Amino acid sequence: MTDLLDWPYNLPIWQRSLHLKSPDSTMWAEIKDAIEVSMGNPTLGTLVLSNGLEVEKCNPSFIWSDDSKFLAVAQYTSNWFGGSGKQKLLILNVLENSAWRSPRLAYYIQPESFKDGIVSVTISPFHKPQAQQFSLESIEQNFEFIKTLPNKALQSDRPAAGR
Repeated sequence: MTDLLDWPYNLPIWQRSLHLKSPDSTMWAEIKDAIEVSMGNPTLGTLVLSNGLEVEKCNPSFIWSDDSKFLAVAQYTSNWFGGSGKQKLLILNVLENSAWRSPRLAYYIQPESFKDGIVSVTISPFHKPQAQQFSLESIEQNFEFIKTLPNKALQSDRPAAGR
């Protein structure tokens, strides 16, 4: 018996869980028990980091930067569930417990790599996929900065806590 699923259900955005250690093995991030957003659609859950940070409504498709300072993850907006929203890309600075949040990008975002300060994602990975890259410099200039607080500080509708 095999657990292999047919495309597109074998894409990372449909995972039920994910546990990743940082490249330097000093931290981990995980989403356990993710559920489908709606029947047959990708999944979401609460991202938990070993430093205590929790982020709700995340897709269990995330990636560490090669220097272990950042984690890129897609987060559902609350109005996604009403059919009018899209996912945002979060770049978590795990050393400073802060983040940058993109404008709404697409219904689904799949982080692919995060090397040399460049995060690569696939926008709409199962319907007209498009590759997109963001440098840390462009992220700092164009994404919303969030000074996070512990314990679910990055719920998708919580106001940012100033710089």
